[in-house]
Amino acid sequence: MADLTVALDGVEQASSVLFDADPAIRSVGVGRNGDGFVYIAIRNVAAPVAYAVLLNRPHPPETINGVAIHYLNSTSDPASLVKVPHTGPGSPGTFFVPEQQSQRPLVCGLQLQNYDHDLRAGIIVNGAMTVGTLGCFVKLPSGLIAILSNNHVLAAENAGIKGSDRIQQPGGANLSVAEVAATLTDFVPLVPSPPGASVIAGTVRFNDVDVAVATLDGGVFHQQTYLPQRPSLSPKGTAIARVGDKVHKVGRTTGLTWGEVTQVGVQVGPVGYGIGGCWFRQSIVVEGINGGTFSMPGDSGSAIVRNADGMVLALLYAGNGTQTYACPIAAVLNSLSLQLA
Repeated sequence: MADLTVALDGVEQASSVLFDADPAIRSVGVGRNGDGFVYIAIRNVAAPVAYAVLLNRPHPPETINGVAIHYLNSTSDPASLVKVPHTGPGSPGTFFVPEQQSQRPLVCGLQLQNYDHDLRAGIIVNGAMTVGTLGCFVKLPSGLIAILSNNHVLAAENAGIKGSDRIQQPGGANLSVAEVAATLTDFVPLVPSPPGASVIAGTVRFNDVDVAVATLDGGVFHQQTYLPQRPSLSPKGTAIARVGDKVHKVGRTTGLTWGEVTQVGVQVGPVGYGIGGCWFRQSIVVEGINGGTFSMPGDSGSAIVRNADGMVLALLYAGNGTQTYACPIAAVLNSLSLQLA
């Protein structure tokens, strides 16, 4: 088995080989096996792959540069967005998930909606709303306090209007002055790759983060904590994720869940976004404890927090039902010159 440094140093090369060898692979990262580290390749075995394509591919290797490869199967691609009915059956109001209800002061884990984009895009008139999760609170370079979440939650995959779009909590079919919590301030643009992009051919355009911030409106109070019924450590600082870290998150869909970091240095793609397939690098993977569910659609934007000390490790952006993908918090904060509030 390889040591961590050797495996991480070679993960980009390994990803190029593995994505090219097997078109069903959706992510490649570094995970633990016994006392050493291996490459873990996640395959979507339900993905349709033409037999002719397989004939022209090299057989997936068992090792790369002396590092063993473990193949794990999933049955869906990593996905990010979620639309839900804004009223009636299936709407947030029909489920008693407290994060989906109006909550003041604002806390981590609550449901958010970019109302103005949903209105512009015709999503509301079609009976739906786009929702995600308030990860935590950050300080902008200006010193103002802002909500931290994903670009695809707050900025509608680059379509948000900075300084204008109103972020509602929890959101709905109508604009409510009482529910407007923040205004979209900034985001890192998401860059999609062309269909059929190849890592080994250099046509993949990697993203490092999926992040946006929205400045709290005047008179909106916040607490860097969770709702009282969520018994877990609140975000207190930041740290680097390590394989084996026990973690938790609070999201608008699944509430409080517990998991473990199983991979680091992960390249993943394509992740389904409305603007096209997006690829990411240097992500982490979290899996639920004892096979439990760690996240579901709508939990995007949740802060992933270490159980032992409340350190924020990453920002959740996608999942396939078993593996949850997240951007390291250092990359998230550095991308927009942010500090944890």
